[in-house]
Amino acid sequence: MMYYLDYICAILVRILNLILHVLPIKFNLWLGRQFGTVVYLVNTDRRIIGYTNLRAAFCKEKTPGELKRLIKNVYKNLTQTFLEILSLTKVNKKYINKYIEVINAEDKYQYANHPHGVILLTAHFGNWELSGIVSSIKGFPLVILAREQKMKRLNELINRLRESKGSKVVRKGITTKYIVKALHEGKIIGMTGDQDAGKMGILADFFGRPASTASGTARIAAKTGAIILPAFMARIKGPYHRLVLEEAIKIKKGEDIEPYLVRYNKLLEKYVRMYPDQWLWLHRRWKSSPIKKVIILSDGKTGHLNQALAVCRELKRYRARSGYGPEDTEVHVEEVRFKNTLAKWLLNFVSIFCSRNCQGCMRCVRVCLAKDSYENLMKRYCDIVISCGSSVASLNKFLSVENNAKNAVIMKPSVLGLNKFNMVILPRHDSTGRRRDHVIVTDTVPNLIDESSVLEASRKIASLTKLERSKKIGVLLGGDNSDFALTDDITEALLNNVISASRKLDFDLLFTTSRRTSREAEKAVKDRLYQEKCCKFLVIANEKNIPNAVSGILGLSDVVVVSGESVSMISEAIYSKKTVVVFRLKKKRKRVSKFEKMLDNLEKKGYITVADAEELSDVIARSLHAPKKQGLPEDHHNIYMHMWRLGV
Repeated sequence: MMYYLDYICAILVRILNLILHVLPIKFNLWLGRQFGTVVYLVNTDRRIIGYTNLRAAFCKEKTPGELKRLIKNVYKNLTQTFLEILSLTKVNKKYINKYIEVINAEDKYQYANHPHGVILLTAHFGNWELSGIVSSIKGFPLVILAREQKMKRLNELINRLRESKGSKVVRKGITTKYIVKALHEGKIIGMTGDQDAGKMGILADFFGRPASTASGTARIAAKTGAIILPAFMARIKGPYHRLVLEEAIKIKKGEDIEPYLVRYNKLLEKYVRMYPDQWLWLHRRWKSSPIKKVIILSDGKTGHLNQALAVCRELKRYRARSGYGPEDTEVHVEEVRFKNTLAKWLLNFVSIFCSRNCQGCMRCVRVCLAKDSYENLMKRYCDIVISCGSSVASLNKFLSVENNAKNAVIMKPSVLGLNKFNMVILPRHDSTGRRRDHVIVTDTVPNLIDESSVLEASRKIASLTKLERSKKIGVLLGGDNSDFALTDDITEALLNNVISASRKLDFDLLFTTSRRTSREAEKAVKDRLYQEKCCKFLVIANEKNIPNAVSGILGLSDVVVVSGESVSMISEAIYSKKTVVVFRLKKKRKRVSKFEKMLDNLEKKGYITVADAEELSDVIARSLHAPKKQGLPEDHHNIYMHMWRLGV
């Protein structure tokens, strides 16, 4: 099949060459621009890569609409360049003098006869093929190193066009030995150095990100004494070009080459910024970059944010296995603000139709988000999007499309299907039971509690208070949610029983409310505990929230009492490896809620004990003597093992 395709393409290109040779060059370029629009529409995969690269480089300066216009122009410039190459038989000295302006020619051509040769270092920028033709027609023919393409006939036809003006194309056997020999003969070799060099390259900054840069040119120059002459050709308008020869680079033998790679990248970046639509954005320039940029979308709920941060921690841990440091994963938390509730529901609805075609649009997002929230997100590029909570799942999808990023969502993503995401972390009570490889079903929810964080926080909390007893009871009090209510009676029963247990067992009491706790419950807590001698630490979160209060209480306590509406607090208590007692709140509905299913599952597996508030004093005493569950849930490990889905 490839043979016949190659044969057909070669014939078509030859016919095009014959036609374009007799047509005016300006008409050929007009034809190229029209062809570029068509290629832009059909070349979807490369178009997405190109837009993503443009966004990575210019998101702080340009809107999605401006970036979309840029990528369209990239295609138009590429197709103009292609038709220009097919018109090379037109090019002669008169053509060059009319259409090509060479800057610094007098100063730089003096190196053409350098005894150790010259490396004309350019990039896939403007019409890079034409820059070699200019050199040949000016009397300085190039040795061009050409990669062998799959279509042999077509490849040979293009090479003959290159050689028609005096250049020599090396088709096979491009080795360092051959290049060194040619340079020792004083020849000029044309090379490019702007594509990803993989593991063999050296990381050098390019548009603010480390990019794997080919070091071969600099190494050969250092070895042979050859001069490196950077050259960049830009299209000014139509067939008119400007070829700029930059300051020659001389690298001494044994000299560190990294500064020269940085210098080349800075030069290239300068020209790309001047003519952003003339560089070949369609290849993965930052493919080998160690940096991964992560955006965490926060819905304003601390518990949800902590879950997303916990997933990010597993991401860093997974990357560490491949030798990446914590600094190689850049994490930014963006609090999402919708214009109003209607806008939130509207974005949820339209996200059902979100597809790759939405890249470069983002009108739906702009309409639904508050202005500053939208602008902050559009000015930040990311490789991975993580969110927790159904209200921001739709935005997660839009941002992953805009950035061509991988995405992870925690909790059931509202109206969006699970298949819209690369990774879904789903509590067991939200699971449909259908097995999907990218869905991780968990008994708890991700959390930031681990041995080191708990130990550090407990030291800080201990320094803030005078603890008298060796044993302690910790209480984490939440509030109302859609399924449960913290009534006055339950609050009173809780306080009576934890105080009673503290006195009977001779334990200190450590107590914190949450932001969900009602004012009435907070007042009851303060009235009872401010004067209670056994209470050594009390935090009213809505008045003065002490950082790491929950972690500190978990670290210091021997038994932890948690209100039963908060999946986050219960999960944190379990991961502290302490005895956990969960007390029930008043149900708002008769049906069995998903939270009750979760509690029942955790109790059956021995991670918690569930009781009514009125029973807490006795249950706390019994739980201290009950056998403890060995080990922790494997939820974090399972998340860790699925991190490859995020492309890390």
